Amino acid sequence: MLGSACAADEAVRHALTRTADTGAGDALPELVREVFGAIRAVPEQAARHRREAHAGSWLPEPVLTEGGAMGALGALETVESRESVSMARLVALERLSSAERAAYVLRETFGYGSAETAVVLGLPEVQCRALRRRARQRVRESATGVDLPWPQRRQLAEDLMRAASHADQQALAELLADDVVAWSDGGGVPGTARRPALGAAKVARFLAGLISQAPAGTRGRIVEINGDAAVLATTGDVVVAVVAPEFGPQGLVGIRTVADPGRLVFLNRQWARRGLRR
Repeated sequence: MLGSACAADEAVRHALTRTADTGAGDALPELVREVFGAIRAVPEQAARHRREAHAGSWLPEPVLTEGGAMGALGALETVESRESVSMARLVALERLSSAERAAYVLRETFGYGSAETAVVLGLPEVQCRALRRRARQRVRESATGVDLPWPQRRQLAEDLMRAASHADQQALAELLADDVVAWSDGGGVPGTARRPALGAAKVARFLAGLISQAPAGTRGRIVEINGDAAVLATTGDVVVAVVAPEFGPQGLVGIRTVADPGRLVFLNRQWARRGLRR
């Protein structure tokens, strides 16, 4: 709903405080109503202004999802569960109105029917069904990736990391679809672009340049981010960037890079907890 793990965490905590006196049997439905109500109360214009004023492309905050890193949600073991938190899906949902997004998420992620959705959103059932239909159509139209077996996705991400680390533009171009697009959410970090790069040659140059700008001692590794294989770059114990590829039938069709420190706060918390568990 928010594309921000930190904001989502805060929204749930506030809702839990407001529903603390609710009976245990009704706690979850009341919590859902509180959370979705608070999210939808944010004016559309204000949310749009934040995106437009953002330095570079707006991208969701990356979240570590491997090995049950999302806590009670557990591991994302199905295609549907992985897609529900994928970078591409969250970007598509961000383009919907908050009402469309809520109707879609309640149905597709939480399995709510029209009657339950109407209660949560305070809207007529017929309107909720229309919102869901529009949202489904728009999400379907934005889909460009394909489902590949996890070993193949991991291998492609490793090939991408290896080619980028050697600034091998030819090897990079061979991994990319001709019409690949690279988006960068850098918050002004050197080497990140404010506008998307289009086409294999330009994206290969962008990725090679991104690596050349990395601080000394930066290390890359393949981890599961938002349900998919991605490159996580660390300097010491700090995550400094995430490069998330989108897999297509003719190669990588999208590259989403998040290097804005402010959008890596939640992921760094996860990474620190992971280190403590080892």
